[in-house]
Amino acid sequence: MTKSVLYGALVSLPLLLFSCGTGDGHDDRSDLFLRGKVKSVTENQFHAVVTPDGDIVKGAFFRTEGEWDFVERFNKDGMFTSISYLDRDGDTISKSIYAYDEKGKLASKSFYDPTLKRRTEYEYDTRGRVKLAYDFDEDGDLMLVTSTEYNDDNLIETSTTFNKQGKYLRQSIFQKNKKGFVTDYKFYNEERKLGNWRKEAHADDGKLLEMSVLNQDETVAFMVKCMYNKQGDLTLCEPVSEEDEYLSDRYVYEYDKKSNWRRRIHFKGDSAYSVTERVIEYY
Repeated sequence: MTKSVLYGALVSLPLLLFSCGTGDGHDDRSDLFLRGKVKSVTENQFHAVVTPDGDIVKGAFFRTEGEWDFVERFNKDGMFTSISYLDRDGDTISKSIYAYDEKGKLASKSFYDPTLKRRTEYEYDTRGRVKLAYDFDEDGDLMLVTSTEYNDDNLIETSTTFNKQGKYLRQSIFQKNKKGFVTDYKFYNEERKLGNWRKEAHADDGKLLEMSVLNQDETVAFMVKCMYNKQGDLTLCEPVSEEDEYLSDRYVYEYDKKSNWRRRIHFKGDSAYSVTERVIEYY
């Protein structure tokens, strides 16, 4: 397992904490475990500062690779309408816009940075599953095509991406359980070599309980386990082996009247790492 592969798995860890099922109740808002008719969520992250009295307060704006302040907006059905990433002045630096068809399925997603850079359009099979995704550039020219195939019992999902000439670029294979939660994920790069391999265990509601990053010889390179509070929010993600270099992540929350968190303190190991404040607007 190379350092780059391991780093990629760790950076994407927050995105893996919840795995979407395939039930009729799926929507983006509930997948994020937001409670109530949430219209928008604005998150601002700051460096954590410990005062002489031991209190943890927010410091300067927090910026690191892959982490920005953002605003997520939802329609009344709980689906994303847009996600905006913000600079430290609160101005939008990039944005994704979501559009839906008459059946409520995602028809397209457009990415602006700050002007239109990419547009993805989706095509579905007779069972309502994504069959094809077409990526177009800012001029409307086709860039990529991703084809997704499913086995008969819907437990294996294979997505393969090609360039506009039809050349293979990459492939992802998802093994799922009967509730639609990912149990095994493999990513193959342009050379068709295994670039990332994860095994996951989820609770009945989809929360990630354990994740293992594997080497190509099936030995475990890294394993973490996760714990949650009564509100269902992540409180601890820690390595299973004491020999792992990865520091545990611990989270402490403050909540609003709808039991959605409005302030979160993130600890890495024993040290306060960041403070995130969240403003939630309801319908």
